[in-house]
Amino acid sequence: MEISDLKALDAELAKESMKGLWVREEQLRRHPTPFGKPKLWKWPKIREGLEAAGRLTTTNYKGTRRAITLVHPSLEDGTSFTLGYAVQLVKAGESVYSHRHTNAAMRFVIDGGEGVYTITNGEKCVMERGDLVIQPSWGWHNHINETDRDAIWIDCLDSGLMRMLRTTFQEPHPAEDVRLFNSPMDTAIRNPGLLAPPGQTLQKLVYKWSDTHHALREMLPEAESPHDGKCLEYRNPVTGGPTFPTFSCWIQMLDGNKQTQQHRHTSNQLYYAVQGRGVTEVEGEKLEWEAGDFFVVPNWSWHYHKNPWEHPAILFSTTDRPLHEAIGVYREESR
Repeated sequence: MEISDLKALDAELAKESMKGLWVREEQLRRHPTPFGKPKLWKWPKIREGLEAAGRLTTTNYKGTRRAITLVHPSLEDGTSFTLGYAVQLVKAGESVYSHRHTNAAMRFVIDGGEGVYTITNGEKCVMERGDLVIQPSWGWHNHINETDRDAIWIDCLDSGLMRMLRTTFQEPHPAEDVRLFNSPMDTAIRNPGLLAPPGQTLQKLVYKWSDTHHALREMLPEAESPHDGKCLEYRNPVTGGPTFPTFSCWIQMLDGNKQTQQHRHTSNQLYYAVQGRGVTEVEGEKLEWEAGDFFVVPNWSWHYHKNPWEHPAILFSTTDRPLHEAIGVYREESR
């Protein structure tokens, strides 16, 4: 190939679906780049959309699921490029069909009650306010609301990651009866500790808010993280590791008149304000949040949290940090 000009060579290589490494060598020396800017979603707008969807759509056996996805402006779908947040509404008396998928999924309950539950692989998981209910990859699950009021919760799935890997599979359950119980008793009562049938994998499917909130309140100031305040991870009790292999769930309390240390990390963090109000500054942009709001801190973005008010604030979040750690690329910095 007799070519004397580098640009001409680049053009010839492109014709054959090839590219010289020198074209992007400078990019390989740079720091990670955030996938986009921070984004805040306000609860009144989300609730308004759910109420409209409740009037216009139904959810039933093999019907649609009434959920609104929080889509980041820099993406075609998903709240970050690995994780997706949605807010789901199941109206009084509704039952949602059972299905399974390769995505790992979690539900953080905004409004539920004793008659609201998910059945995961036959286990009845009662969904009360503040509870975290998880669905491991390829586990059968559905949702039922036997109360006289609407139920609302957050869905988080590793959907972006599954799309990148081209491994998204979903299968509806062949049975029309959605109440596929091992037992009609709440699994948190029936299976305390780490009980499971012989030969079956141990699982913890529900983290009760009463236990979580108590653990947060009892943390001493000296146990606080400089980055995240009083922070706890919903650990897998069998492995001792993160909630899922691909992402993990956190809960953190910011005491009144407190500010965390400014830092950044290669992972993405998606937040829901459970209680109180505060400010999160990301790359100089201030996100003023209050209970019910959602926001995302993109990868490798300098940020801190501040609660300038007297009463504590509580944030629930999910992070793809376990994936970064598993393949050895997680990094963080403070200043």
